[in-house]
Amino acid sequence: MQVILLVNIAVYLLSWVKGGYVLWYGAFMPSRAHELWRFFSYAFVHLNFMHILFNMLMFWMFATDVCKSLGERNFTVLYLISAIFAGVFSLFFYTLGIMGHNPIVGASGALFGVMTAYAFLFPERIILMFFIIPMKIKYAIWIFVAIDLFMANNNDGVAHYTHLGGVIAGYLFMQAWSRPKKQQTFSREFFREQAQQYKQNPPLEGELYKGSSGVKEERLNEILEKINHSGLQSLNQEERDYLQWFGQQNKRRG
Repeated sequence: MQVILLVNIAVYLLSWVKGGYVLWYGAFMPSRAHELWRFFSYAFVHLNFMHILFNMLMFWMFATDVCKSLGERNFTVLYLISAIFAGVFSLFFYTLGIMGHNPIVGASGALFGVMTAYAFLFPERIILMFFIIPMKIKYAIWIFVAIDLFMANNNDGVAHYTHLGGVIAGYLFMQAWSRPKKQQTFSREFFREQAQQYKQNPPLEGELYKGSSGVKEERLNEILEKINHSGLQSLNQEERDYLQWFGQQNKRRG
């Protein structure tokens, strides 16, 4: 998260010195869509101080908690995918002649992806809509979408279709991220056998438990992730048994 923030600031500072070059080589231009780097570089280019200030304020408001929930790597993937997809989504409307020929700059497409992820993770949280009206994020995100749809063809200098592309990218990413992973199931007999082996061959001090440690740690992480998403009550009996078994092993080792 910090890297993305610093890159945005660094590119903006560079534009003070080489403003024309940064805009020419960094902006997304439909006529130069074959230059593939533009599909993500535009998300780091800002026109003026108020432009980057507002975008980075939005970034700070939503990105912190999303990054904590997804992890640094997944958050970076979310941000870049949202930026790229928003650019591709905009290109479609360029080809229809709806968006004219103006270049696109700014992080708003990627930010709408992050904001959608925030609404997915924390739907009941209250935000200040337009910094004034308190509203749950799960409702506010749809109002933002409706505004973009309504304002899309007003020629107001805002890439509304890019915002919509970011929303779609954020939604698809979160659907993929939250999809239950294929889990290896373990019977109660498995736990009993493992516990019996542990009793017969206890580890020496400083020695790791002899067994399929990779599978064991992976299964634990899957259960903890499920608790994080849906709460302890979402666990089935097999998962509860596994947590109890795993805790007993670590208690004995301690």
